[in-house]
Amino acid sequence: MKKSVWLGSIIVLTLLFIIVLTPLSTSKERTSNKFAEHLFNYSLPPETSLVAKHQSNGKNFVDGGGSGGYWNVAAVMELSSKLTRNEILAYYQNVGSFPYPKGNQRGVPLELYFKEESRRVERSDGFYYRSQTGEIRTVHSYPLDTNSVTLIKGETKYILQLVSGFDYFLNFN
Repeated sequence: MKKSVWLGSIIVLTLLFIIVLTPLSTSKERTSNKFAEHLFNYSLPPETSLVAKHQSNGKNFVDGGGSGGYWNVAAVMELSSKLTRNEILAYYQNVGSFPYPKGNQRGVPLELYFKEESRRVERSDGFYYRSQTGEIRTVHSYPLDTNSVTLIKGETKYILQLVSGFDYFLNFN
């Protein structure tokens, strides 16, 4: 009788342990994927096609991270457009901030890098983009020349990116 109670207790505790650990081990990836979908579902300008989309995440992944226990996520879309640089900037000029990974509060700026002016930062967990000088470039960091009419058409390659981090301790979202 005592053995069956002891065995039953061990089985119940093991099941509870598995039930608690499963959300802890999958929630970082789930939160990262949900965050990336905000960018991946954003509509593209006309005459623009998706070349590739990526999502990378990891502990202290972006810019070395620091000393905190934050889980960083970078959502990247590589695009090719027949629009001019000014037309692309004008299209994204009024885009507001995107939601942070955990919740609905907005504050993550849309980053935009023109391919020829950017560099890909490789990490063991994936990659993200910065300007050639290492700066973060948002849409508003580029001068928009609304007075000039650019008649030069061709292929413009650019990158849209969202980068943020979240505290992943007991992340049950």
